[in-house]
Amino acid sequence: MSTSMFPVMRRRWFAAWLLAPLLAGNAAAQLQPPQQSQQQQQPLSLASDPAVLAKTALGAERGTLVVGLLRNGKASYGAAYNPEPLSPPRAIEPNSAEQPMFEIGSVTKVFTGLLLAQAVERGDLKLDDTVGKVLAGKVQGMPPAVGAVTLRQLATHTGCMPVMADGVTGGEPLAEQLRSFDRPMFWAALSRIKLTAPAAPCEAAYSNFGMALLGQLLAERYNTSWGELVRARITEPLGMNDTVISLGDKASRMAPAFSGDRRRPLLDMMAYAPASALRSTAADMMTFSRAVLAGASGPLGPAAARMLTPLARYEGAEIGYAVMVRGPEGGRRTYWHAGLTEGYRTLWLIAPDTGEALIVLSSNARAPLQPVMLAIGKNRYPVSTTEVPVDPKRLEDYKGEYRISKTKALGFTVRNGRLLVRETGRGYNALTPTGTDRFAVATIGAQIVFRRGEGNAVVGVTLAQGGSQLEGRRVGEAVAVPQE
Repeated sequence: MSTSMFPVMRRRWFAAWLLAPLLAGNAAAQLQPPQQSQQQQQPLSLASDPAVLAKTALGAERGTLVVGLLRNGKASYGAAYNPEPLSPPRAIEPNSAEQPMFEIGSVTKVFTGLLLAQAVERGDLKLDDTVGKVLAGKVQGMPPAVGAVTLRQLATHTGCMPVMADGVTGGEPLAEQLRSFDRPMFWAALSRIKLTAPAAPCEAAYSNFGMALLGQLLAERYNTSWGELVRARITEPLGMNDTVISLGDKASRMAPAFSGDRRRPLLDMMAYAPASALRSTAADMMTFSRAVLAGASGPLGPAAARMLTPLARYEGAEIGYAVMVRGPEGGRRTYWHAGLTEGYRTLWLIAPDTGEALIVLSSNARAPLQPVMLAIGKNRYPVSTTEVPVDPKRLEDYKGEYRISKTKALGFTVRNGRLLVRETGRGYNALTPTGTDRFAVATIGAQIVFRRGEGNAVVGVTLAQGGSQLEGRRVGEAVAVPQE
């Protein structure tokens, strides 16, 4: 993966349970897990052998990938390597110094969210405290609209913050800013920040700068560094000795980083540390998962429950204290975050209803983690895929464009007696009719339900997948697709 692709893939990875990429053309061909032996034909889930999940998630890419699973109170680990070692890999023990280390990328944001939850529990800060209040007298020239952004808005990406400072959105400038900004540079950039709207809140939009700002505000409140807060309040109390920013004598344990076949450097950062700087192991992330799953009665106390509390809508679902939330209120909920750096890719997920947890750590930024996440979403949030015959003439009712957001729309058309759907700029997928005004994209576990209004006309659509739900309103006719 070239550096220029880094931010694009980062933003796509955080789409609502992968809704955007999974609706791409040829999704079935792109996202089916690799062929498995007869003994491994069962659908992937949180009950799968972690070694099978690891092999699927690494695919044919170079590097190392470790999966940790927590199930029935017991942690287990599996690993995949490409190229394979000269001798078969040994089982990974949770307390072994042989556990390789990885950059966890934006899973770091979950730690920043937990620090905020702890601060709110202590009464030291409030969610509606503003940037201006926390930085009173410390930063000069900050625009009033920036100063009015709240901690709640920073934690939920609803603060109208740009992806990065100074208009940087991708390429080498993004990587360079992550590496080079120290705290004085960061505070100087804050005075130049231009919000994406006149004032917050905005529709949630992913922001590395906003999350880094939240972490630095926490550090200012306690007159210390963000890294010291993580050590003192999370990793040291939990015994997570391999979760660090600076590697020191642990450097040799970092799994060599790749993007495709290219070796990549480590991504060291300073002021942006609260957004993406942590390195960790599968065993440490299992320790962290146990502590969060234990809730208020566990070692993290009430902050563990607070951090999972939904605070805002986020791309068809919800977001808590920097934690993505999927599933209905009062129902089966899944909490997760993913990470991507120049040479690593990560997925962290917990399921409190079953007491399960998953960590996937890869040393290749192009590792195909999507099949694993897709399979888990389909398993936890199944949709009916049984075909129900439909009059082909009725399919004309659904043709048209349906606006999901300012930048996202779904187009429906009919070809050879089948209804097809595509996301703007992508190829078409055929839909399976499953009931009145209901269709499914079976390969990705998505359900599409059309809404009717006055005169029984179709006026909107609901797209549900993996515990997320997006709403679209009909805005126009779709471009016709030639008949074959």
